[in-house]
Amino acid sequence: MNSEQLIKIIDFWQKIALENNLYPRFLVDTINIKNKEVVDILGPRRSGKSSVMKLLIKKFPQNNFLYINFEDPFFIEHTDPEVITELLAVYHEYFGKNLTYLFFDEIQNIKNWEKAIRKLRDAGTYKIFVTGSSAKLLSRELSTLLSGRHMSYQLLPASFGEYLNFKGISIGGKKEWIVHEKKILKNFKNYLVFGGFPEVVLHNDLELLKQYYRDIFEKDIVARYDVRDKDTLEKMGIFLLSNSAKICSIASLKKLYGVSFVAVNSYVNYFKEAFLLFELPLFSYSLKTQHKAFKKIYAVDTGLANAVSYKFSEDKGRMLENAVFLQLHRMHKEMYYYKDPFGEIDFVVKDNTGKIELIQVVWEWRDEQTKRRELKKFDSAFKETSAYKATILTFADRGEVKVKNKKIKIMPVYEWILQSV
Repeated sequence: MNSEQLIKIIDFWQKIALENNLYPRFLVDTINIKNKEVVDILGPRRSGKSSVMKLLIKKFPQNNFLYINFEDPFFIEHTDPEVITELLAVYHEYFGKNLTYLFFDEIQNIKNWEKAIRKLRDAGTYKIFVTGSSAKLLSRELSTLLSGRHMSYQLLPASFGEYLNFKGISIGGKKEWIVHEKKILKNFKNYLVFGGFPEVVLHNDLELLKQYYRDIFEKDIVARYDVRDKDTLEKMGIFLLSNSAKICSIASLKKLYGVSFVAVNSYVNYFKEAFLLFELPLFSYSLKTQHKAFKKIYAVDTGLANAVSYKFSEDKGRMLENAVFLQLHRMHKEMYYYKDPFGEIDFVVKDNTGKIELIQVVWEWRDEQTKRRELKKFDSAFKETSAYKATILTFADRGEVKVKNKKIKIMPVYEWILQSV
């Protein structure tokens, strides 16, 4: 391999790594940078993983790191794992001997990269950070090869708190939220429509989101899994995003698209592994019942769902529910949905002590019929789940009600999200 090419590549990416036009991401301060384990950061394309890498680099001395983004066109043809060894050799010869920190972006573009990373980790010379856009690639394969030798983090598109930071709006505390509620609600409505992908936040561009979907679909699904029935796969992806925050079954998809159970199951897994979709299981104390029950699906980003789906943005309640799911996911909550003959509770959330909270999401809390319908759902849900508290989340309404002598707090989703930061 031509060392002159590698010198140019290293020089280019070292300069890119030191750029200063970065926005803070909450994930950065949660990452353990002191131990020797490999740090892997997972998430969809364009969610800001490269920026997180650059923010991490700023925590270290600026003369002993190597940053390479393997999306560089050079690595289209140079995908053998030996390229990693050669990059290190060229760095040591031309850039300095004091190399301690390795940052490898979109590492999945290199074949058998896991073995090269394990070898470097076992040598104990470097602290290694890697990112990737495939849940399967970086969780299952790394866990198998590095068993106990890596720490995994997930980066989703920006939360609403990060969105406000991107917009230059100081979120302050509850007093500021109330005083500036009109401004915050306007931004929150835009957040629901455009989502949290950083470049989209800055430019409010739904067309850019369509391109993001196309890139994820082509690079992380079609190319990776060599899918032949691309047309059915694409239609199914759009259908699933259009039906975010709804219950979905493999059997119904099989009937809708006329393909096998195995194919449908594989396709859904492809979308999950590319971080386009998440699933939420039914709450049940019976694992057998839970396993057999239909799951609810949620999009990785409300803006992405709006950009590619059929009229998702017209159902404001589902957009709001999707935003709540994503925030709970960022908080690493164990969660389920609850369903019985009286209706459905959107989220059954269990904390690390086993205590359960019920969360219901509605757009408005004003119509009396809506109130009666929603409160009736809590009767059996409290009894069945043994929940100790419940919250009703709305777009803008506040209040408090009682069900079975238990107070239920009603509050805006934006306030609930900002409180959780």
